[in-house]
Amino acid sequence: MLWWISGGVVLLSLVVLIAVVMPTAARVRQFDNTALSLQRRLLDGQQRLLPHLIRLQQTAEAMQPRLEAMQEQALIIQARRGELEDADQRPAGNS
Repeated sequence: MLWWISGGVVLLSLVVLIAVVMPTAARVRQFDNTALSLQRRLLDGQQRLLPHLIRLQQTAEAMQPRLEAMQEQALIIQARRGELEDADQRPAGNS
């Protein structure tokens, strides 16, 4: 008799376990589908963006020598202005 009761408790526990696992498994499956969809969209966006990023990188590399030349010119101008300011600040008797 005791075997029947313990068997019934085990069987009832299995039924409850299955009843709880089934909705959870459905939610996990839904989460997996959503994750796959998001991953596909991310890869699609990356493939669409990649040519633009390559073009932007090429433009930046093409501009770099010109910008460096402009920076050198700006430093020369700044140094000349500094010399002029120093000459203006010297006392009149020391020249």
